[in-house]
Amino acid sequence: NAWASLTKRRELSLDLGLMRDGEEYDFLSLIFDCIQHGGRRPPLLPSQFAAELETKSFTNGKDDKPLVKRLYEAAFEEQFGKATELHYFGLGWGDAEAAQLAEVLASGAAPRLEELYLYDNQIGDEGCKALAAALGKEGAAPRLERLYLRGNKIGDDGCKALAA
Repeated sequence: NAWASLTKRRELSLDLGLMRDGEEYDFLSLIFDCIQHGGRRPPLLPSQFAAELETKSFTNGKDDKPLVKRLYEAAFEEQFGKATELHYFGLGWGDAEAAQLAEVLASGAAPRLEELYLYDNQIGDEGCKALAAALGKEGAAPRLERLYLRGNKIGDDGCKALAA
């Protein structure tokens, strides 16, 4: 799920463990129950992933951290390098998650990004300011044409930051 959640649309990254016993599912009800509302974290830069990985241990007793770091970095660079759309809508994200995503965008990791979907979250002024600052940096998503933020908690201050 960590790989899939980097750049895939939310309905393509399902947590089937959230299915309810005895429930008969159709396509829409399966997606609704399994899209992990609020359970999908924003992407981490490879350096942030490496730092978080240092706090973990492997149950097989091996020290596979160098391998896992390399695999994550390669997947991160590949997925973000080719992404033209990023779909992080309806995930319950707030200002902290928006700020984390802003760090990724500010790094220049998504040079082909054209559309960013963040609607129906809980992002407020501070998260919007972080996104505006990141997207204003040279080389941060230079092809971005559409930013979808409806259904968040953005006030005048956040809107002013975007407009600046």
